Parts: sequence; C-alpha cells; structure tokens
Amino acid sequence: MPIRLIAIDLDGTLLNNQGEIPPANREAIQEAAARGLEIVIVTGRRFYSARSFVGQFANAAIVISSNGARIGSVAGEVYYRNLLNQRVAQQVVEAADRYRGYAVVIFDQPGRGQLLMSNEAVPVGPLGWYTRNSLDCVLQTADLARAITIDPLQVMFGGPLEEIEPIGEVLEAAAARPFCHLTWTKYLARNFSLLDVMNRGCSKGSALAYWARRANIRPQEIMAIGDNLNDLEMLQFAGHPVLMANHNLDPVPDGWAVTLSNDEGGVAEAIRRYASG
Repeated sequence: MPIRLIAIDLDGTLLNNQGEIPPANREAIQEAAARGLEIVIVTGRRFYSARSFVGQFANAAIVISSNGARIGSVAGEVYYRNLLNQRVAQQVVEAADRYRGYAVVIFDQPGRGQLLMSNEAVPVGPLGWYTRNSLDCVLQTADLARAITIDPLQVMFGGPLEEIEPIGEVLEAAAARPFCHLTWTKYLARNFSLLDVMNRGCSKGSALAYWARRANIRPQEIMAIGDNLNDLEMLQFAGHPVLMANHNLDPVPDGWAVTLSNDEGGVAEAIRRYASG
C-alpha cells in the first residue's frame, strides 16, 4: 500500500545538531509534497517555535505541535486543540512545587504570558533557553499555580537528567495523575530531559490519528519518522515507523526501520528508500 502521508518529528530528526534543516531533507520533503504526499510536522515544540522551520517549505505543511495538543497550519488556522484542564494543571504544579524552578506552563496564545514560570525559575531549566530564544513570551510570577487562570497546552519540566527524573515519580503519585498523560523526551548525551504533562490521552500519536481520520488516510498509508520517547505513540500508530540512527529507544521494536542520523540527512534517506513511489 503506497504511502500518502509522512509524519516527521523536528528536533533530533528533521533538524541536525546545529538546529538547521539539512538541504537534502528540505529537497526530499518538497519533492514528496510535489508528488502529492501530505507532509505533517509533529513536534514537542510550541507552534510559535516550530512555525519558522515549517515555513521554509514551498508547500507549507500541517504542524502538530506541543506533543499533540494543537494542530494548525503555518498560516495560522487552528484545526484541533487538546488542552490540559486548568485545575489539573494547578494540581500538577502544586504536587511538584519543590521543582518549580524547572517548570513552565505553556499557553496557546501569542506574546507575553505564553510561557509562564515562577520567579524562582533557574537558568538550567526552561528559563535559560526561553530567555535566549523567546524572551518576549516569558512571564514570571510569585505563585505559579494561582497564575494559571485558563486551560494551558501543557505543563513542562526541563533541565539536567538528575534534576528532572524524580519529578516523574512525584507526578505518578499525584492526585492529578488519572487526568493527564506524561511524556518524556530524553537526550542522554546532552544530560538534558523534558517531562511534559499533557491532557489525558493527548500525544503525538492521538493527534496524528485525528488528522489521518480527517484526511481519510489509513495508518498503513502513513510513514512516521522520529528519534525519541515522545515519538513513540506516533511511531506505533503509523504503518511504516522509521527511527533515526541517533534515536533514544532501547530496544528497537521488531520490524521498525532505522535510517541515517539527523546529521546525515536521515529524513531524506527514509523518504528516498520508503516513500519514493
């Protein structure tokens, strides 16, 4: 059965280790789109962060962002949201209060307040990279839980592995646990980890399944390419799962293909090998 849709993760997959789209990847995606294949970028990044990369394609792709909490177009149309309940988000922040320096609450809105953090946020957590890349979106507050007044996309904890790992156990025991989904992204070589708290059932896989139903495309007609734990549900849903050589899954599930690394144009190689028509 021919592939009709290609779902592609961003960091560690489409982007190389310099945070750029290799020319081979860009050309392969544009050629696939010109042949009528639908391109969907599926990322843990916010839409406002991913848009600059997706906008580089002549044939603009659909963006599934925030690990499946939002689906939209580069032009700004929003097709789907799966938000975390306000009270659940507050309970998550309260349960992990001792880790508030590593927390950020992310909202689907432009400008200041899109990224809400504690006044006690530390530079090795989200504050460091958002200060460098999205300072105009950052709002800090003395009481993080109370400052959550609407449903966010997610609550995220980020930083060094040894600082973030214990949060998983804390949240597994929290009262909010039945109402949310925990999604890990781990970069062991960089000593960097993210724990995203999403609405219950929200994942890259569930969002891709929603979009596939809307487009009348079967899982057997989908190739998904990813590298990390937050890609797992997406890869499991797709009929043609492809891992990057730099992936962080162990072991590799039976029958899953492995392409080149993100620094070697692995996305282009996967498209050439498995979706060339």
